[in-house]
Amino acid sequence: MTKLTDTEFKRYLQAVHNNISAVLDITKEKDINYGHQFVVELCQAKLTLNIYNGKKGLSYVFSGDSALEGKVRELLGECKQSSRSEGDFASSDVRVDDAAGVSALPRGKWAGSDESGKGDFFGPLVVSAVVVDDSTAAKLAAAGVKDCKLLTDKKILQLEDVIKSTVVDFSVLELKPKAYNLRYKQVLAQGGKLNQLLGYGHVAALSQVLERHEDCHAALIDQFTTSLVNVRELTRRFPNCVVKQQPKAEVNLAVAAASVLARARFLRTMAELAEAAGEAILPKGGGAQATACARRLADRLGKAELVNFVKLHFANYARI
Repeated sequence: MTKLTDTEFKRYLQAVHNNISAVLDITKEKDINYGHQFVVELCQAKLTLNIYNGKKGLSYVFSGDSALEGKVRELLGECKQSSRSEGDFASSDVRVDDAAGVSALPRGKWAGSDESGKGDFFGPLVVSAVVVDDSTAAKLAAAGVKDCKLLTDKKILQLEDVIKSTVVDFSVLELKPKAYNLRYKQVLAQGGKLNQLLGYGHVAALSQVLERHEDCHAALIDQFTTSLVNVRELTRRFPNCVVKQQPKAEVNLAVAAASVLARARFLRTMAELAEAAGEAILPKGGGAQATACARRLADRLGKAELVNFVKLHFANYARI
């Protein structure tokens, strides 16, 4: 499907308005960059629908109540010129940026977030958020930016400054082990676990960049939980920004860049902690090598000192 003419797009939007308003309440409607936005409500449920008219035709981005989304999808399907709408940043719902070679968001600025260190016994938890646009995304792709898990540590550290000097904006937040252990204890006391702590990090990192860029209308989180609490919180703070979470979201260049920045900070802090511990290196991950190294440190420095180097809630700690 090709891009609709202005007249065709206006006619289509009118059909959408008529179909939705016949069943549901449209509480707000406005033009947005490269498209149109509907805010739909039913009782306590609320949904935001952005319709974009791009080079490859119509695309849709949903944010809000999932049950209401299903009903709106049905109504869209009744519109003669309706196109596919999977509601997923890696699907046909979104424009594929040919220059970047990865799934992207509608034209303009978009943000992405990712974390590093959650599975590592030693070291910090780092969450990063990045804002890009079409131009900067293409430059990142040309520089070789991709999911940090596909890059060597050396390449990650090389790309760190490239990303920082290229992207529209970025935020890197870090909890070193001592602070991490304190925050985890607080979250645990409130009935939460690691996912809650991760959620606080993603919300904080994305909030920092979104507050500085009111024209950034889309954000993607690398999914680590099926809960929508983080999406809802960001949507509450930034009602004009469509927030989604998706597994393996690093296919999107904003998330890929965030993953590299987060891992780069993790690697640098690991080197600092190794020096402080008097070790050549500190093992990554949560395997037997990490347990053995922590046991050596406990014998040499005292078990109480491990709070400065490891995540105390890991099973490794209980084995020491």
